[in-house]
Amino acid sequence: MSCEDRFTSVLDTARLLVSRNGYQGFSDFSCVSATGATADELVALEGELGISLPTEYRQFLKIARYVKIDDGCEIGGLDANGVYVTERLWVSDQHKRGHKHIVFANYWMYADGDQLLIDAADLNGPVYVYLHEYAGLIETYAPSFSLAAWRLVNEYEPPDDDG
Repeated sequence: MSCEDRFTSVLDTARLLVSRNGYQGFSDFSCVSATGATADELVALEGELGISLPTEYRQFLKIARYVKIDDGCEIGGLDANGVYVTERLWVSDQHKRGHKHIVFANYWMYADGDQLLIDAADLNGPVYVYLHEYAGLIETYAPSFSLAAWRLVNEYEPPDDDG
């Protein structure tokens, strides 16, 4: 499956999940962006971050500015008419001493505060999950951004009705 096909699958699955879980009712903006970033916006974002974007993540942002399925299940990126529907993308030097990571997603599968990261020294390498309640454990999540995005939406389980 090509990256483009995988991203189409990710966005279709995300739209289905949002329609089923009712999360769209909590937002005035689309939970799954219908538009992508322009080349100028991507250059500006890279300038703001002080780092190039990984190739697959850049491809994704050209198709969709962000995806928010639920609290703690989102791929961040760009704003929607000046409003950030997801958390803003950022570069961290706090997750692992001596390393910079691009923090691009919330992943509250195990606990709120868990995040998906890309090592700034290996932009097109694997995606890692930061498990903050496990003493800041960082584990490999997927071998690439596109597979991480696919895994994120396909692992999503809506919260129980009682909490």
